[in-house]
This record gives sequence, structure tokens and C-alpha cells, in this order.
Amino acid sequence: MVNEMKQNFILDAGIPPEKEKLISKKKEKNLIMKHFLITEKDEKNWKTKKGDYYTIHFDDSIIYKRKEDLQKNFAKIFKTFLAKYQHTGPILFIGLGNSSLLADSFGVKVVNNLIATNNYNDFLTIPKVALFTPETTNKTGISSFKLIEMVVNHLNPDVIVLIDSFLTKELKYINRSIELNDCGIIFANELRSNKKIDKETFSVPVLSIGLPTIWKNENMMVTKYNLDMDLSILSEVIANAIKQILFF
Repeated sequence: MVNEMKQNFILDAGIPPEKEKLISKKKEKNLIMKHFLITEKDEKNWKTKKGDYYTIHFDDSIIYKRKEDLQKNFAKIFKTFLAKYQHTGPILFIGLGNSSLLADSFGVKVVNNLIATNNYNDFLTIPKVALFTPETTNKTGISSFKLIEMVVNHLNPDVIVLIDSFLTKELKYINRSIELNDCGIIFANELRSNKKIDKETFSVPVLSIGLPTIWKNENMMVTKYNLDMDLSILSEVIANAIKQILFF
């Protein structure tokens, strides 16, 4: 079962945010990068949580011919975000989703491509990185929120980075847009827990990285035929961008 987010993919929010909440827009070859700032007053109007949102939209040529361009630009955005929150404590990367369900496996795939360093106490010059993939409640029989809560309380991280598959209302965004925000995630009712993971939950800054892998229209959900190949490439690109910022 797909881990649905209650807040919308920001690019699905429509015309008002594009006109009124767009802080910047940059085009570079076949990449379109946008920065939105949603205030508390905007939450009710667009059913989107307050926070900073960065999106990168791209076409097939980026994935299959120039993935380095995507990696470079995502790394820049991630570095900007991380610099606001991370100091000397651990960074906890959480890959949300179900590894057995391809369309919901993006978060797990990215985390599986990262490097854990929190256990190396002798290396003082590298960031302390911890990795966690709680899977879904339907798969484990244990509340995903509770598992995350236990890990966070044990680790006391500087910042939490959630990575997940998103739903979208627009076919053009499937596997072709990345979102990075600082508003966290609200679990849907499918997980039998309407808990949210954001800065207020654990008093820890929370960043979210999302890739829309499923198009939802009323009661129908659709994925792309080449989802497997796209996910393999994009999970590696995002993981490499994160490692580039942390370790190089």
C-alpha cells in the first residue's frame, strides 16, 4: 500500500502559488528549478504546509544523458538547506516506503545508496550519518511512526531527512520532478496513524525529499512503464548528490 502524503506536491497546488508564492525560478538547459515560500496563512488556501519548497523539473534527456546536471543542482539546494540546520550532531536519513512495492520504494533505494558513519567514533572530520528504513506498518505490523520516534529519541540528531515516494495529480511530474522542503510529512490513514513528522514533533528540524512516482486521479493510480529504470537512476543521483555534500 502506498504511503500517501496529506499535503500536496507543491507543483500540484496550481496557479496561486506560481503567481504569488514563487520566490525564484531558474532554467538551466533542460532543468527548471523553482523556490516557493508558503506561509501559515497560505496553508488553508492551498492545503499545503508552511515552509520552504524547492522543486527541480526535468525531461528524459536529463535522466538518460545528463544526470550529472541534476546531481549538481540538487546538491546545491540540499547544501543550502542543510547549512541552516546541521551543526555537529548526527544527521538521520529515513527512507520511507515499502521496499517490496516498486512505486513506493524510492526512499528505501536512496538510503540504501548512502553511507552510515555514525558508528565510527575515531573519525572526527566526517559528518555523523545514521540511516533507517522503517518499512510500512502494513508490512511489519509495527507503527512506522513509533519506530521512527524510538530511533530519534535514541540518536538525538541535529536534523532528520525524510525521503519518500510522492503522489501527483499531473502525469508530467511522474519520475520527472524532485521536491525538497522543510515542512515534514504527515502520515495518511492507511498507516492507521495520522501522526506527523515535522520540527514540532521531535523538536528537530525535518527536511523532506520526494519524487512523485504515482499519478492519482480519483480512484485510479498509474505509474510509468519504465519506473524500475527511472528509480534506479534517480535514487543513485540523489544519493550521490547527498554524499557529495557530506563527504567531498
